[in-house]
Amino acid sequence: MTGELHGGDAFTARCSHSQTRFWLLDQLRPGDPSLHVAARWRIAGRLDAEILTRAFRLLLDRHEALRTSIVGEGGRPVQRIAGTVPLAFSEIDLSGLPGDRLGEAGGIAESEAGKPFDLARAPLVRVTLLRLGRGDSLLLVTAHHSVCDGWSMVVLAREFVAIYGALIRGQAPALAPPALHYADFAEWEVSPALAEAAERDLAFWAQSLRDLTPFELSPDHPRRPGRERRFAAETRPLSADLGARMEAYARAQGATPFVLACTILFGLLSARTGRGDIAIGTQVLGRDEIELEGVVGTFVNTLVLRTHLGADQSFAERLAATRRTILDACDHALAPFDRVVQALAPCRDGLRPPLVSVNVRMRPTPQATPSGGSSIGEPAPIRLVDLDYAATGSFFDLDLELAPSAAGWRLICEYDAGLYAAETVAGLLADFEQAARAAVGARLPDPASLGRGGRGVAAEREEPPQGARRQEAEQAEEAEQAAGRTTTDAAPAPETARPSVGEASDDLLPAIRTIWREMLGRPDLSDEEDFFAAGGHSLLAARVVARIEAATGRTVPLWSFFEASTVARLCAFLGGEAAAGVRHRLLQEPPPTAQARPGFTAIHHAAADQELYRPLSEALGADHPFATLQLESRVPPHEETLERLAGAYRDAIDAAQPQGPIRLVGFCRSGVLAFEIARQFAQGGRDVALVVLIDCWEPGYIRRLKPPARMRAMAAYRRGRLAALIRHVRRDGIGYLGSRAHLWFRSHRSWRGLRRMLNRVGLAAPSPEDAFWQLTDELDALALAYEPRPHRGPVLIVRSESVPVGPALDPLLGWRAYAENSESVSVPGFGHEGAFSAAGCRVIAAKISLMACR
Repeated sequence: MTGELHGGDAFTARCSHSQTRFWLLDQLRPGDPSLHVAARWRIAGRLDAEILTRAFRLLLDRHEALRTSIVGEGGRPVQRIAGTVPLAFSEIDLSGLPGDRLGEAGGIAESEAGKPFDLARAPLVRVTLLRLGRGDSLLLVTAHHSVCDGWSMVVLAREFVAIYGALIRGQAPALAPPALHYADFAEWEVSPALAEAAERDLAFWAQSLRDLTPFELSPDHPRRPGRERRFAAETRPLSADLGARMEAYARAQGATPFVLACTILFGLLSARTGRGDIAIGTQVLGRDEIELEGVVGTFVNTLVLRTHLGADQSFAERLAATRRTILDACDHALAPFDRVVQALAPCRDGLRPPLVSVNVRMRPTPQATPSGGSSIGEPAPIRLVDLDYAATGSFFDLDLELAPSAAGWRLICEYDAGLYAAETVAGLLADFEQAARAAVGARLPDPASLGRGGRGVAAEREEPPQGARRQEAEQAEEAEQAAGRTTTDAAPAPETARPSVGEASDDLLPAIRTIWREMLGRPDLSDEEDFFAAGGHSLLAARVVARIEAATGRTVPLWSFFEASTVARLCAFLGGEAAAGVRHRLLQEPPPTAQARPGFTAIHHAAADQELYRPLSEALGADHPFATLQLESRVPPHEETLERLAGAYRDAIDAAQPQGPIRLVGFCRSGVLAFEIARQFAQGGRDVALVVLIDCWEPGYIRRLKPPARMRAMAAYRRGRLAALIRHVRRDGIGYLGSRAHLWFRSHRSWRGLRRMLNRVGLAAPSPEDAFWQLTDELDALALAYEPRPHRGPVLIVRSESVPVGPALDPLLGWRAYAENSESVSVPGFGHEGAFSAAGCRVIAAKISLMACR
């Protein structure tokens, strides 16, 4: 083993490719828990803390990786391997705690998993013992990914149980010393033979991925520059019977369960996006040599699995194709993922993972349950009952893990909660199970039954509660109420008169009626009969929507189908006669006190991300109820005005808050909408306590200026933006300039128009952001045609620091002529990103508090 000796017993060696990547990621996002491996070992048997610590000290002595820190030398990372390191150990006794001890243990485990490491200080592993009861313990073993991977945790668990069993009996552990150490592997990576093989593999990836369009499952919320990635996890258990059938089916087809799972996932993603060219990521252990199986370290490499699905393929053909794809990828696994990314040089916008945003992997598990028994059959003092992992986040937007066990498989999906709603991910897992059941029945699932667009449609429940088939929105709402939650994403719209059949569009009614009757097998179905009461379910609803769209050429949002649920109401909606649907979400629950302050309603008509306002709601405090509101259907565009749209919002707010003062918040063009809503409320006699307009220009302000004044205003505005941009580049580096330029390019009208034209002729796949920008453009057109009228209530104008204050530009962003009782406040940053930062929200909340005191 080559390396460099230092003072004392420290030893320096080169870093592996994986270690270099994790070090770079830690430099970019210090303390990111996504870089942690957090295992939870459930131990049966009485653990002696002193013997436990002795066993772990022997593990530290045995494996160099556990004594390794990663330090930068001359701009590159190196391994610093110490001769001895202290054991980071703590013990918490929960055995006397009444109530849910496992729940308390789960909270501690989550906290431990998220505590950051300093890569320059060894050990990069810590151990916490949680005593749950007599003979029942949970060991939390958390390590940084730069020194440990998932299989390493399996190795450590096996060896710990064996070492502990020997020590408790007063014997010396009988484990053979490791044949290799991790530093040997790092040196082997750069050997001439391996480097040459890696270059050949790199050529394979450059060829096979050369024309790849990065795959993405359409998010529920738009990506925003500067947003903080927030991860959550959803789990769905599969029955032991289904797991056994999946394993048996895969074996009969000459494949592995992982190949089967990937085949199912490919079909599911294709059904949801309409794409046949699908690329996802996966990880390989990188332990091809038998000598590496027992080495603790980080060996994982990410591979891209790309497949082309044909509409006429059988499931067996898809399975065989997936098997070939995975084998080809594994045969070329020596090229590090980072080098593959560099070779392909994909368009990077800083908002998406490179090449792939969806990942799938199989959880490494021991082949047999370790115990501390001796070779002569003595009873084992301890036994490893379960080895689980905490959800710490992911590099990917959606990271699906399959955890097989004798009790049945589990599907765990860690996901970016800033992009996807929990119900979307839950629906994805439910549809995976549905497709798996179809697969082991040797038939290809109907793609239309697996959801449409980017939003998950949960699979039909095998045993609907109380024997009734209900809309998913109603099920979610009832579940949240039962759990005492405060968030409702699908609050019902105010009651409206049911449209009669005669009001429906004559050209739509016959086609829709025929499709409903055929799909339900009910030739006598009336136009007033509820789809779900007639035996329909969510998967069938998705197929009906597909048929309607194909037959009529009309876009039918799936939520509208659930909301309508009858032929008559759906026709009325498509004909522009139905009332608008409402998405109403509470971010702060109204406090149960008489002194509760008036609540805020945030209007976000052109934004899909309801979480956008959460930092502001938190800055205002728990005594300020805070809700977001979005209407999801509107009158036909040729009949719509901003005043009519504001009237629909006013009615929805009035229904949700029939009494008390109104407080409204809106940003950008939604702020114009909020201003008109406030004006209509005041005109009708309601008390409008405050309107907050964030980075919202009065739409006709610049247009109404005389040419010389307009030129001065635009010059001042551009100078202010340039000065702010220079400040950000100096603070955040040149990368900030690139991200701003890319965002500007993607949001420019010319680029969006070009994309729409290419989509129509089939030369470009639809972008997940197309619908968002279309809605934004529609609202922008309404705002530009809007003629504001004065509102006398309090108005707070929030402007970016990049907007200069002076005679050339109105500090009230043009609202001075219409909001006579208005004030302004400046926040750092470029508008939206500054106003919704933690610092910006604190400034806004403080200003609101000051205005309330007057």
